[in-house]
Amino acid sequence: MTGTCANALVVDDDPEIIQVLAECLGQEDDLNIYTATSAIEATNMLSAHRVDVLVADLYLGEGSSGVDIIRRAKELNPETVSIMITGYPTLETAVSLLKLGGFDFFVKPFELNAVRGAVRRGLDRLRLTRENMRLREQVAISRLMQAVGSTVELDEILEMVIGTALRELSADAASILLKDETGNGLELRGLDGRVADQNDAEFLYGRDDLSRTVLLTGSPKILDRGQFDMFENSPGESPSCVYISQPLLAKGAVIGILNLVRQGQIADLTEGAFRSAGLVAGQAAVAIENARLYKNLHSAYLDTIASLANAIEIRDSYTRGHTDRVRLAAEAIATKLGWDSDRLFDLWMCCTLHDVGKIGVPDRILNKPGKLTDEEFRIMRTHPVIGAKIVEDVPFLGPALPYILYHHERWDGAGYPEGLKGEDIPIEGRILSVADTFDAIISDRPYRKGGPIERAVDELKLHAGTQFDPEIVEAFLELLSEHNLTWLPSNPE
Repeated sequence: MTGTCANALVVDDDPEIIQVLAECLGQEDDLNIYTATSAIEATNMLSAHRVDVLVADLYLGEGSSGVDIIRRAKELNPETVSIMITGYPTLETAVSLLKLGGFDFFVKPFELNAVRGAVRRGLDRLRLTRENMRLREQVAISRLMQAVGSTVELDEILEMVIGTALRELSADAASILLKDETGNGLELRGLDGRVADQNDAEFLYGRDDLSRTVLLTGSPKILDRGQFDMFENSPGESPSCVYISQPLLAKGAVIGILNLVRQGQIADLTEGAFRSAGLVAGQAAVAIENARLYKNLHSAYLDTIASLANAIEIRDSYTRGHTDRVRLAAEAIATKLGWDSDRLFDLWMCCTLHDVGKIGVPDRILNKPGKLTDEEFRIMRTHPVIGAKIVEDVPFLGPALPYILYHHERWDGAGYPEGLKGEDIPIEGRILSVADTFDAIISDRPYRKGGPIERAVDELKLHAGTQFDPEIVEAFLELLSEHNLTWLPSNPE
């Protein structure tokens, strides 16, 4: 058994039969032999040891049955290879064994080598089953890890986990429930598959005792539907199925549960399948916790941006409306150029910060009502470099650098701070240059009133190819002509 010995339990009320069978099976090098002469002793052995092979007599005296022992073994280890021996064979007995997933059936007197051969075949099948299951687990978990690693969106992660549970664990229905705000209840966050009846619904929605127990204890549970019924259903109306409830554990704490419904009985459920459910739940918990951490980080990230923007607004009353309008104009241009949602989000954040360097410009210059002197203008021109220094050591603000640093560069190379030319200027800076200049012309400044939109349009046309990227000017003017800049006070006719 993959380098370790398997455990066999021989149960019979006849000590001589136990001795003979133990000696025969003991010839197998990879098998540890345990024995029991009563149902009570056998039950204790099953609880104390993992039993891979069970050889049990049908009649154990005092009203005890080997069928009960096999049933208990299957509950503790669904993969147990079960072999029954009896001196009183009946069709009913054989059917009972088959229903429990029994492996073989021998009538006394039996050939010892035949029993030994059946045990060997059972062990070989068990080994192959476990090896195949481990391979399948590795593939399933690898696929799940790859899938959930591609997103930090919680709803997408939950959908992937449920899909994996249905596909890889052969579940008929699956649900994920996360702790609610109180920490004591469960909130359904995902459900898929066939809900057969009200019993299944109560379980999948976490309104049953099994789910509550798993939530409280943090231990996985498995239950044969046939062992209980929450409603007044007749046996004919209740399908045979198994309920599996796995806790979602993050840093040792239960954050939710994964509930699965599978048709069949516990005897049909291999240990590998149960273990796979645990592995899927483990990966789900990690992914869910990471998504929550990302959401918290994302919120802190946006709060940081808002704080920096507020700092600018406090210093320069002109900046607030200007920043918002420049962001909207730049977003419209980028959308027209086909940027995806991720780049547009970066643009939103970066435009908000594009003038952050003005924090380093003295108030007397920033809010001067008249024209700046040459020296004052030189100081004002330092704000892109100051802004870049503010954000360059903050990793999540890295995308803002080209917006902050290059929005005063010119297409002809006569801009600042680096004098870049043409397409050497990052496109973020080229887009922002057009949006920034347009709004600067139409907005009130400390030293003048804003001009009409027509004047701003004329300036963009005049300086396209010298100050501005002509393609971006063209895109912006198309937006104006299409009346797609709805935030403007009016559009030119």
